[in-house]
Amino acid sequence: MKLLLVEDNLEDADFLAASLRRHKVSDVELNHVTTLRDAVHQLSLERFDVVLLDLHLPDGSGLECVDAIQAAEATTPVVVLSGQDDEDFALSILNKGVQDYLVKWEGETRTILRAIRYAVERKRSELRLNYLAQYDPLTEIPNRQYFQEQLERATARARREGRKVALFFLDLDQFKVVNDTLGHDAGDSLLREMADRLRRSIRAGDIVARLGGDEFAVLLEGLTGALDAETIARSILDVIAEPFHINGREVTVTTSIGITIYPNDNSDISTLLKNADIAMYQAKENGRNNFKFFTESMHAELLEYHRLEQEIREAINSELFTLVYQPKVNLITRKLEGLEALLRWNHPERGAISPNDFIPVAEQSGHIIPLGNWVLNEVCRTLNRWQATGLPVVPVSVNVSARQFQQADFHKRVAGVLQRQGVDASLVELELTERLLMEDTASAQDCLQQLKGTGVRISIDDFGTGHSCLNYLRRFPIDVLKIDKSFVHDADQSEDAAIIVEAIISLARSLQLATVAEGIETREQLSFLVERGCTVAQGFLFGQPLNHNEVVPFLEDLIDDAAGFATARLPGSAQRAS
Repeated sequence: MKLLLVEDNLEDADFLAASLRRHKVSDVELNHVTTLRDAVHQLSLERFDVVLLDLHLPDGSGLECVDAIQAAEATTPVVVLSGQDDEDFALSILNKGVQDYLVKWEGETRTILRAIRYAVERKRSELRLNYLAQYDPLTEIPNRQYFQEQLERATARARREGRKVALFFLDLDQFKVVNDTLGHDAGDSLLREMADRLRRSIRAGDIVARLGGDEFAVLLEGLTGALDAETIARSILDVIAEPFHINGREVTVTTSIGITIYPNDNSDISTLLKNADIAMYQAKENGRNNFKFFTESMHAELLEYHRLEQEIREAINSELFTLVYQPKVNLITRKLEGLEALLRWNHPERGAISPNDFIPVAEQSGHIIPLGNWVLNEVCRTLNRWQATGLPVVPVSVNVSARQFQQADFHKRVAGVLQRQGVDASLVELELTERLLMEDTASAQDCLQQLKGTGVRISIDDFGTGHSCLNYLRRFPIDVLKIDKSFVHDADQSEDAAIIVEAIISLARSLQLATVAEGIETREQLSFLVERGCTVAQGFLFGQPLNHNEVVPFLEDLIDDAAGFATARLPGSAQRAS
């Protein structure tokens, strides 16, 4: 143990040295200086385990001695030496951050040594607690608290110097998939490697921190403008996109980055943090693996999001949502073959709100779960009501969101609704998007098997627009492929679209699946699909979606086994989608 004794009284210094020799203490190396200046110099040259500090020196006295030593070396424990036993003074010294207070040289040598060793342990504990308060134990990089403190200091420096500061928020894309498929240990390894790559991607003096979960932040000082931030953001994207090697497996992930600039966007710390967070989610919504700069329009969108989110909650509680049903027509028999339930919201003040506006907000806020439960219940109640009047019924499809599908007990919820409403499961078809199924194919396969066990039909919506994997498609227990309307619209004019539609129909036939073409608006599109062997279609050519009462005449047609589907009876049958 190396001790630095800062003591101008040579007799006191000799007393301590003699005590150590008399007790044959061999594991202590004593270094002695007589001035504060020499002590500071010595601390700059060597590492000491403890500083024994007298507070009455030729070039300093009292608390200024403590301040000078702590400024020179903040991690070394300090034991103050005093010639008097003053408890009040001792308390004030300990509050200053020193580890102990000794009256010269009170007690035996082993008492002094014990005090020194306790001081070392107390300082070690103090440093550990400080570390835990400011650093993330998993990745060993700064945490949120430390980052916010540094952001405040950085903006203060930038304000004085007329410079800019960039704040990055980063979120790993599809981190949950890695955690769920490879385990939490693999997830932790990925986060540690992510932190290492970020540290290597930034400049000396910049700060990277882990804010929690798979969210990270980067603080960049001394920027001349947004171009500097863009260059670093692109570099980070490239570095993170390189394959990770986790527990012997190659894993590829990407990141989404939100960027805000001080003082361009704001000067308030909490607002800057929110800005970067908003921009990061914008980057995710725009396809991930990219970056977005914050703009005022993003702030306006956030305010609108919160407003809409609150109104959705109120609309659920007040039962202001309704359902309409879009017919699915068998192109061979021209009979009604099925219906798709579509959610509608007529706001009491703002009128009809498009599903394109409120569904994404419901999805992101989590309201889609109670909303989806209501839709399924309402569809089953309507089916029950039709059957109770003696009408034949057709299967009704219900769109399932990612949030619903990812619930561990979703299949139980579906089974529970079917049982409570007394509806045959084969009359309910669940529509899931291709993109949702392809995000985590192993988990999706398990969930689909559980849903299939309830007896419902499974349909893949928007087929052809995602990242199809035919190998996995073959394993999925599905019944229907829906051809996305973007292909249907172009099929009679674009050779590429026509080839895709033909391929989907052929694929479905090979897998013994039904095909439904959605979004049909013209007779030319209808003729094209009939010629290629598509069996079922839906779209505005057959009319606008109907409320449950308007569906009744078409169910009655099934009783009479009408020869064809009377499209003229559907309201708005001649209209095209706007």
